[in-house]
Amino acid sequence: MRENLEPSSSLGTAPEFSLPLEGHRLGQKLWQFASDLLGINPATIVDAQERGKDIRLACGLGFPVAIFFAVFNIANDYLLLGVMEAATALIFLPLACQLSRNERMLLPAEIMVMLCVTVIHIALYHFGGIEGTGIYWTFGVPFIAFLVTGQQRGWLWSLGFLFLLMLVPPSSALTLVQFEHFEIAMLFYVVIAASFNMLRIRFEFKLDRQVKENTAVAQAYLEKLQFLAIHDELTGLPNREGIICLLAEEIRRSAEGAAALVVVYLKLVRVVELVNIIGTEQGALLFAQIVKNLTNAVQSDGRVGRLGRDEFVFFFRSPDLALEDGDWLASRLGEGFECMLENQTVNIEYVAGVCVFKEGTGAEELLRKAEQAMLAARAVQRDFFVYNADNDREFISHHLLFGKLREALQGNHLEMHYQPKVDIASGMPVGAEALARWTDPEGEVIPPALFVPVSEQSGLIVQLTRWAITTAIAKCAEWRSAGLDLGISVNLSARNLADPGLISHLENTASAFRVPPERITIELTEGVFLDISKKATSVIRRMHEKGFRISIDDYGTGYSSLSYIKGLPVSELKIDQCFVRGIMETRNDALIVHSTIDMACKLGLTVVAEGVEDAAIVEQLQQFGCSVGQGYYFGRPMPGPAFSKWAEAACCAARGAA
Repeated sequence: MRENLEPSSSLGTAPEFSLPLEGHRLGQKLWQFASDLLGINPATIVDAQERGKDIRLACGLGFPVAIFFAVFNIANDYLLLGVMEAATALIFLPLACQLSRNERMLLPAEIMVMLCVTVIHIALYHFGGIEGTGIYWTFGVPFIAFLVTGQQRGWLWSLGFLFLLMLVPPSSALTLVQFEHFEIAMLFYVVIAASFNMLRIRFEFKLDRQVKENTAVAQAYLEKLQFLAIHDELTGLPNREGIICLLAEEIRRSAEGAAALVVVYLKLVRVVELVNIIGTEQGALLFAQIVKNLTNAVQSDGRVGRLGRDEFVFFFRSPDLALEDGDWLASRLGEGFECMLENQTVNIEYVAGVCVFKEGTGAEELLRKAEQAMLAARAVQRDFFVYNADNDREFISHHLLFGKLREALQGNHLEMHYQPKVDIASGMPVGAEALARWTDPEGEVIPPALFVPVSEQSGLIVQLTRWAITTAIAKCAEWRSAGLDLGISVNLSARNLADPGLISHLENTASAFRVPPERITIELTEGVFLDISKKATSVIRRMHEKGFRISIDDYGTGYSSLSYIKGLPVSELKIDQCFVRGIMETRNDALIVHSTIDMACKLGLTVVAEGVEDAAIVEQLQQFGCSVGQGYYFGRPMPGPAFSKWAEAACCAARGAA
C-alpha cells in the first residue's frame, strides 16, 4: 500500500503540477494584460519628457487641422461651428504647447488640449456639419485622449466624453437607432484606442530597453577600448602610451624638487621561447608572476608598464642612488625572476637599461634613452647599462651608417681592393684576398671595421656578401683571361651561413664567369666555428663538395680547437698577424707559429701567414715551413687595375729569379 502511494518516477509527478502551474501562468498573463490596458501597471506611465512631446505633437497636428475645418465650415454656412472650432483652437492649443515645455505645468497643458478636443467634438456631434458628417470625427477623441493624457487618465477622458455625448442633443441627422449604435461604436473605439496606446507604450518601452541595453554594451566596449588604448591586455599594466602619460606626470613632479626619477627598461631573456614551449595558458601564469615580482620591486614609489611581449619598464624615485653599482638593481629585482611552473622553479634572466631624468627631458625621450641603454647592455653582454650622452651619438651614427650603406649598395658605390697572397719560397703570386672598401660621396673613407658590423646587425650582410662574391669572381676571371692563374679569397660571416641562397649564388657565379670552384677560397673567421650549428656545418660541407676551398681566418685569436679542423673539410689555415709580427721578437710567438705550421702541414693544410711586413719574417716563416704569406711586405690592398699591374710585374720578377 505504501509503495502505491509513492510516485514510480519523476515523469509520473509532472501532470499533477503542470495544470495548476499553467493556470497560474495564464492568470498572471491575464492580470498583466488587464493592468497594462487599464494603466494600473507603473510601466505604462510615460515619463515627463515623453508626455511633453506627446502634448506638443497633438498641438502641432491639431491646430492647423482645427483652423482648416473652421474656415471650411464657415465657408459652408456653419458659422457657429466654425467660430467655436477656431476660437477653441486659438485659445487652448498655443498656450498648452507653451506650458508643455515646463514639467510642472504638464497637467494644465493636458487639460487645455483635452478641453479643446472635447469642445470641438461636442460641437461637431451637436451641429453635425455638412450632412451630419461631423459626428464621424468624434471617434478620434479616444485616440487623442490616450495619446495626450496617458493610459490611466485616457480612460477617464474617453468615458467622460462618452457620458457628455449622452447629455448633449445629437445632430438632427442622427436617428435614435443610429444614436444607440453610435454609443456602442464609441465605447468600442475607446477600447481600441486603449489597446493601441498600450501596444505603443509597450513597443516604446521595449525599444527604450533595447536601446539602453545596446548602449550599455557599447559603453562597456568603449570603456574596454579606452582601457586597452593605454593598458596591456594580458597583464593589465600600462602599455607604452599609458606609461608615457604616467612618466610625464612624474616629470612634472620633478620640477617641484622631488627625489631623482629613475627609469629602468627591462628585456627578459629567452622568455618568448619559453612561452612558445609551455603554451599560452602557462605563459599567462608565468607573466602574472613576473608582474608580481616587478610590482613588489617598485613597491609604492613607482609604476610598472609592459611595452612588448618580453619588454617591461618601471620607474621610481630615489634621493641618492649609485647607479653604476649593480647591487641596487639586484637588490630590487634579484639576479632573475624566480617563477613556479608545474612545481618547478624557472629563473627568468633580464637585461636592463637605466636612465635618470635630467631637466628638459620629456617622457618619450626618457623612455627612448632607457631603451638605448638596454640595447647597449645587450651589445656588450652585460646585465645592465646606464645611459650616457655617448649612447645617443653611437646610436645616431649607427643608423646614419646603415642608411648610407644601403644607398651605397644600391648605387654600387663600394669598391673592391685585393691584397696579394704570395708563395714564400718562389715569390710568385698565388692569389688575392678580396677586401671591400667604401668612400662615401662626401669623400669620407669608412673602414670595414665600422660598416661590416652594421651590415651584420641590419641584415644588409647578405646583399653585401653577394656583391663581394660576384665582384671578386668576376675579377678572378679577368686575371685568368690575362694569363694570370690566381685564386681569389672571399670572407664570409656566420650570418652568411644562414643564407639559403648562398651556395647556389656561389655556384652560379663561378659557372657564369668560368672560374673553377677550387680557385675560390671561402674564408671563415675562427669565431664562426664556435658553437657552430648543424645547419651551418651542413652548408660548409656542401661548399666543399661543390669544390670550393674552406679557410680558417685569424687562427689563434679565438678558442682554438682541433675539433673543427678534424671534423670539417678545411683546406687552409691563416695564422693571425698578431702572432706573425712577433716571431722575431718573442719566443712564445715563434713557438706558436712554428707549431701551428707544423701541425697544419702534417694535416695536409695550406698555411697562410698574415701580417708579413719585412724580409726577416719571410725568411723565418720559410724556415718554419710556411707556404704562403700575406702582408705589407708583398703588397697592400689595391684596386683592381693596380693589382693586375702588380701581379704581372711580380710574376715576371719571380720567373726571372727562377
